[in-house]
Amino acid sequence: MIEFTQLYYLVTIVDNEYNLTRSARVLHVSQPALSKSIGELEFRESVKVFRRSKGRIVGLTTVGTKLVRDARQVLSEYGHMMDRLQTTGQHTGTIRLGIPPVVISTVLAHALADFIAANPGIRVNLVERGAYELEQMLAKDQLDLAVLLPPVHSSAIESTLVYQDSVSVWFSPQHRFNQFSEPIPLTAIAEENIVTLSDDFKVTQELRKRLLEAGIQPEFFLQTGSWDLILNLCQTGDTVGILATPIGDNFRSQVVEHRPIAPFFPWKIAVCTLRDVRRSTLINYSRDWLIDYFSRQGGYPNENQNAKLVANH
Repeated sequence: MIEFTQLYYLVTIVDNEYNLTRSARVLHVSQPALSKSIGELEFRESVKVFRRSKGRIVGLTTVGTKLVRDARQVLSEYGHMMDRLQTTGQHTGTIRLGIPPVVISTVLAHALADFIAANPGIRVNLVERGAYELEQMLAKDQLDLAVLLPPVHSSAIESTLVYQDSVSVWFSPQHRFNQFSEPIPLTAIAEENIVTLSDDFKVTQELRKRLLEAGIQPEFFLQTGSWDLILNLCQTGDTVGILATPIGDNFRSQVVEHRPIAPFFPWKIAVCTLRDVRRSTLINYSRDWLIDYFSRQGGYPNENQNAKLVANH
C-alpha cells in the first residue's frame, strides 16, 4: 500500500525538477531518507516511477506520470477535506507573512491593517525583505505566505495575481520628456542618465532584461535602495528615474512628472504559497482573505488602463 506521505514526496520531487537535494530541503527530511522512501515504494509495488540516467532521476515513467497525476488529486481532496473540517469560529494561530517594504507602503498597508483588525486571534509575524529574498525563503518553507512581484521563478511556488499597475519614467518638468503626451519609448529613456533601484529589486532586474532584449547595454547613472532619493534626484533636469507608478504617486511633490514606458512595463503583485503542500487551514484562510480583499477592489488588469486591482481565482 502506498503511504500518503509518499504521494506528497512524489509530487514534491516532480515540482522541484527531480532535484532530490532541493526536494529534501522543502520536505524537511534528509536526502537519503527521501531516496529510501521512494525506493521502498517502487520495490513494494513492483513499479518504476522515475526514469534514471547514471543514477540520477531525470523524469517520470508512463506509470509514474499517471501516479503523480492521481497523487495531486488525492492531495487536493485532502486539502478540501481539511478546509471543511474548519469550524466557522474565530481563526487562531501564527502566520509567517513576507512582504516587500515597498509593497506595504504603496499597496498593502490598508489590507494588512484590515486583516489584523478582522482576525484578532491571528498573530502576524511580518517579514520585510526584498521580493527576490522572500521568494527564496518561501521556497525553503521559511514563510507560510508571501506577497511577491511576478514573475515567480520557483516551480515550487503557487501564485495568484491580485494587483497590477505599471512602471513609469520620472523626470522634472523641465526635462524634454515633459513634452511627450504618449508613453516614452524605452530606446529614448536609454539615452538619458538613468537613476534606478539596486539590482536586488525586481523592477531593476526586469529593466535590465528589457534593455538587453532591445539590444541596449544597460548603463545606469546611479543605483540605490532608496526610492525617495531617486525622485529627489529627478527634480533636476539631468536625470530620469525608473520606479513603479504607485511608489512615485506617494511622493508629495509638484516638481516631478512621470509617463508610462513603451512597450508597456507592468508592475504586478501576487499572493503566494508553496505548491502541493499540506497547508494548514490557517494558511489557506489567510491566503484566501488577501485574495478576496483585492477581488473586492476592482477588475482584471489592462495594459491600457492605469492602476488596476485584479482577482485571478
